[in-house]
Amino acid sequence: MPQAPAVVVVADTPIPPARRPRKITFATLEEKARWLDANASLDADLSYVRQVAGRFARAFDPNNHEGLARSLHRFVRDAIRYVPDPGEEEFADSETILRRGYDDCDGKSRLFVALCRAVGLQARIVPVFEKHPDRFVHVQAEVRWRGSQAVRGAEPGGWLLAELILKNCALGQAPDSLPRAADGSRVLT
Repeated sequence: MPQAPAVVVVADTPIPPARRPRKITFATLEEKARWLDANASLDADLSYVRQVAGRFARAFDPNNHEGLARSLHRFVRDAIRYVPDPGEEEFADSETILRRGYDDCDGKSRLFVALCRAVGLQARIVPVFEKHPDRFVHVQAEVRWRGSQAVRGAEPGGWLLAELILKNCALGQAPDSLPRAADGSRVLT
């Protein structure tokens, strides 16, 4: 299987020497998705991430997991601008993404998963491949909670797709069901 390109980890804020940017090479494309998912778990414990997630959680009845998940999805989809990487891939932690207000699909998915985990919702990052299984093109997130299997659009196991870079793509909605721009392109956030 082809190797993913080398990746540079960066942040827009000053970084202490122990956390300065470094190059990371992934052995497989799936390894990149696992790395993002694992780092979303670490991000869920960051103070600012927990603070933001807590604000969302307090706005809902503790049993309204669906409302909370939909609200977090809309926030990351609409309030965090989609900005593609400038060349080489770059990653930032979820706190940095929240503070600067933008990232690519990797960062938006990582942030969504971190916010969900910070409030007790199950979430994960999933890779998206083109028709050829060696072409990794995108990452999305999925979320579930007790009872989510009854929600329209839920996949087996109650997982709902969280597409975070397509304008107006609702939680659980298949991206291919969205209208495209006049030139056939996707409408991005």
